[in-house]
Amino acid sequence: MTEELIKEVKHIQQCLNAKEMSGDDLEEKMQIVKKLEEVSSYLKDALGRGIEF
Repeated sequence: MTEELIKEVKHIQQCLNAKEMSGDDLEEKMQIVKKLEEVSSYLKDALGRGIEF
């Protein structure tokens, strides 16, 4: 399940990166992408420790 979550988070990041935005929307998008990367990293660490979600 954790591997599926990681794939979904990465997919969401790709979709956001493909979306054309400017100004405040672009800044907000970049913050969201960064937070999703943190989530992905957390899930990978948990998976490495044998924790499944």
